[in-house]
Amino acid sequence: MRMGSLACLVALGAFAPAASASAAQANLFGAGDPYQACVAVIDTNPADAFERALAWRTQGGGAQADHCAALALIALDEPGEAASRLDTLARRSDAGTLMERAALLAEAGNAWLLAAQPANAEVALSAALKLSPRDPELWTDRARARAAQMNWADAEKDLTNALTFDATKPQTFVLRAVARSAQGNKVGHRFDVEAALILDSTYPEALVERGTLKLEMGDVPGARADWIQVLVRAPEGPAADVVRSRIEALEVRDP
Repeated sequence: MRMGSLACLVALGAFAPAASASAAQANLFGAGDPYQACVAVIDTNPADAFERALAWRTQGGGAQADHCAALALIALDEPGEAASRLDTLARRSDAGTLMERAALLAEAGNAWLLAAQPANAEVALSAALKLSPRDPELWTDRARARAAQMNWADAEKDLTNALTFDATKPQTFVLRAVARSAQGNKVGHRFDVEAALILDSTYPEALVERGTLKLEMGDVPGARADWIQVLVRAPEGPAADVVRSRIEALEVRDP
């Protein structure tokens, strides 16, 4: 996993465990805020950031040093080890407030997902939800973990909870549409796709799903038009990869 994926997991520096007195004194980075300095190094040299974080920890860096080390491991393509460290950090006495612990568990859950260990991700995210049950992002993340285990019914329930707290994100509707489709709920699938497109008429994943609906109804030109729109508006990424394969399949079927 490269740094782009790390940015998707956590905005670097957005969460910082509270600094202890020893952490504030143990400044190996020549900066007023050693945690932010440590995190900044990840962008250019994650291996160096990891080594500096370990050295900082031995000199009293505390939770902040361990958190920086975990983020560096994600950038070094070691999300499983990072997730384990984040899980452990969230349960330490110096991990901060309940909300800060929930944030650490959320990061752990997302790191477990990056490591293709959705069962561990579900455990971490369930613990986070106990601390912050009104956080729609946590419900969505746990839904992803459950979907990765083909537990579509519980994934749908989590997404419905997420929408209870925030119905402004098209991606949440698309995810629930996929969960509903996997259970054979075509009416629910269509409803959620349309809801996502009302929020954002160009949302790539929603266009993928609408194209699929059109194809199922025999509207091949309509499906192709939606999928081409994805390639025009978002030529890179998973949605584009999906529609390229589907357009190729159409061309083979209807030369």
